[in-house]
Parts: sequence; C-alpha cells; structure tokens
Amino acid sequence: MKKAFLYLLLISVSTFNAYAQDCGTAFLGTKTLYKAPLAKYTPAPKGYRPVFINHVGRHGARHLTKDVNTTAIYVILLKADSAGMLTEKGRLLKQMVLNLQKVEKGNSKSISAEGRTELQQIGDRMYRNYSNVFAGHPKLKVTITKEVRTKQSADAFLSGLKAGLKDSAQITEANDDVNLRFYDESAAYIAYKDGDDWGKYKAIVAKAEHIDEINKNIIAKFFNPEFVKVQDKKWVDKVVSDIWGFATIVYSLKEEISQKDLKLKDLDFTQFFSCDELKALGRVDAVEDFLVKGPGIKPNGIQVSIAAPLLANFITTSDDFIKTGAISANLRFAHAETISPFAALLGIKGADKVSPDINQFDANWQASNVAPLSSNIQWIFYKKGGRQVTLSGYY
Repeated sequence: MKKAFLYLLLISVSTFNAYAQDCGTAFLGTKTLYKAPLAKYTPAPKGYRPVFINHVGRHGARHLTKDVNTTAIYVILLKADSAGMLTEKGRLLKQMVLNLQKVEKGNSKSISAEGRTELQQIGDRMYRNYSNVFAGHPKLKVTITKEVRTKQSADAFLSGLKAGLKDSAQITEANDDVNLRFYDESAAYIAYKDGDDWGKYKAIVAKAEHIDEINKNIIAKFFNPEFVKVQDKKWVDKVVSDIWGFATIVYSLKEEISQKDLKLKDLDFTQFFSCDELKALGRVDAVEDFLVKGPGIKPNGIQVSIAAPLLANFITTSDDFIKTGAISANLRFAHAETISPFAALLGIKGADKVSPDINQFDANWQASNVAPLSSNIQWIFYKKGGRQVTLSGYY
C-alpha cells in the first residue's frame, strides 16, 4: 500500500512539474523586463558636481504592436476549430489567445503598467542621483519618435522625475525621428535589413538549434495531422512565431491580466514549449537582433554605423551645454533599434563585439543585457569651478 501511495505521489509531482516548469527568462531577449543596476559606479572626483545629462532610453514594457485578432494564429485557430481540427491542446491554445485578445483590446502599441513603473523609477533615480542638475529652474528638452509608446514613456519618466522637481522645470517636447529613428533614414541600411545577406547567418543558428524540427513538433500539439499536412513550412514558421510572440509579451502584462480577472496561468503560453525549445527559439530570435540591430559579424557594419547621427547629436548638444548652459538635460525616448546600434557604436562593453563564428554570437552579446525594455544610456557631465569632466553610464 505504501509503495502504491509513493508511486501515485511521484506521478502527481511529475505532472505538476511538467505544467509548472520554470525555465527562467533568459529566452526573452529584448522583451526582458528592466532591472535597476546593482553595480556601484566610481564616484566623481572630490569637489565635482553633476551639471548636465544627455540621455537616450528605450520605451518601457509594452503591449503587442498589433491587435491579436489580426494575427495569423488567431485566424487559423478559429478556422481549424470550426473544421474540428484542433487537438485538446489546440483548444486550450485558442482559449488563451482569446484571453490575450481580451487583455490587449485597445492597447496595441502602448506601454503597459509595467512599462510605466519602469520609467517612473528610472526618472526618480535620475533625480535622486543627480539632483544638482535639477536645482533651481532647470530647462529640460524631451524628444520622442512618432510612436505613441515613446510619448507615454517620456510622460512616465517625467512623472518620476517631477516628484523631486515639484513643477519647477521648464520642459519642451518635440519629435525627432531623424536622430532617434535613424534606421528609417538610411537607404543603405533598409536595403541591408530587407536583403538576405544576414538571413543566411540566422539560418546557420536555426539549423544548429533544429528549429524546423521544433516547429513541426509544436504544431503537431495543436492541430490534427490531416490539417497540418496540407500546410507549407512558411505556414508552420508563422504559426510558431505568433505563439512565441504571445509567450514573450505576457511578462509585460501582469497588471492588465489581473484587471481582466484572469490569472497568469490563463495566458501561460510557455507551457506549450519545453525549456530547451524556449532556449532554442530565444537564440534564433536574438541572433536576428544581433545581425540587424547589433554588431553582427563584421566590424563597422551598416547596422552600427547608422547610429552616427545620434552620436553627432549627443556631441552637439553636449558642446551647446558647455558653451551656453542653456539646457540642463536632454531626454530622448526611442526604441531597441535605437539603443542597440548606439551602444555598439559607443563601444559599450557587451554591446560591440562582432562574432565571425555566428554560432558563438551570444558568447559576448546578450540581447537581454544590451537592449531590454526601458534600457538607457546616459552621459553625465560634472563640473568643478571652470573645469568639466564627462562620465558615461549605461543603465
């Protein structure tokens, strides 16, 4: 009897672990939530005080960039269900997608509550760390892109900053797609991004990770064989890509999920993947960022050099402050496509290493460290008397 009970207990534990697997969050890449830096920076030399900040940050944690009901997986699930072609897991997936639609309706392209908190806390820390910059009646210049999530991010950041300012600052806001969306301004880069040169390197990693086999195995969980056999590889890849996108976005939506009287398990898309599958799909997702937004395989690639306008803007505005002292802080809010190449161009540790062997790209470059949600780069200027020294930080 005792043996039978122990056997049943082992089965129960195994079943629970299979459902409640904890694979960590390393697979999230650029969807990784922001974490405040723990490192203690070298203090400024004695007698120096902060006087100016040049800043660029990525928008906060966000919702999906398009409505759930416009995705391929949404349409396919409804069609397959109507035809009686969904498995039990397929019906569970369909319900999760409908749950996600409920959470995301009317929120596409916006930052989430998590994103607002991230930016508020960064703004608050900036004030507490460099309060001298904001003494008196500081003048702040805020620039954003055409995307609403950068406006929302700027507002959230300023709400954290203003807690210390008490409405004493003069703030001007403007759009600056030229310097912040430089990747849209370069014909050479657009040709590179839309071409197939980098795709062949991504394919090498995909092959090493057995992605085709993984995708087929995942699809087989949701649809009856007769439904799958008439589909092509492109269809399979698209379906998995959509499910993967849902799995990674949920981490940014905890408060919104709760507001809809749902629980995290009601949108736990990761349960459809093993930890090894999450890791493999995460690597393939990250290598595309590495090749398209990061240092890639060759030094001085177009995907890094396109950030030169933003660097020139940082230098020009820094020179303007030294000459006039008119602006206390330049605060820019943009995208991962802005942060990653700019960090590489600046030679920031962990952001600028090329990888001649593409299968080793993540030995020195991690998307989750280079451009997580709310990632930011700050140049802090200090002054002692008539002398100035610049310290830079990547937070």
